[in-house]
Amino acid sequence: MKISKWFLLFFLAATVINYPNPFNAKGGGVTTIECTPDTSTSAYLYIYDMGARKILRKTFDLLANTANQTTWNGYSEYNEVVGNGVYLYQIVSTANQRVAKGKIWVINQ
Repeated sequence: MKISKWFLLFFLAATVINYPNPFNAKGGGVTTIECTPDTSTSAYLYIYDMGARKILRKTFDLLANTANQTTWNGYSEYNEVVGNGVYLYQIVSTANQRVAKGKIWVINQ
């Protein structure tokens, strides 16, 4: 007798963009991260450097079918400006489901 086990996974589909990209954090610039999910959820925005070190965690409440926006000024959780380079971000719901991810390029002048 063959036993089959089925697992049901729920994925939150979302469209995400960030602009301007690249941006100048030292010059007072900010980047806007815009996410349009299919379902409403509470989430966190995580930003990491290329060494996979967490730079920032920020709450981000998402409403379904709405362009939800948050900004990042290029500073870490410790209020230090980040260096030049590429940073990775992901939006994770409070139910530990990844909603979206992307890259941000910081050019300080």
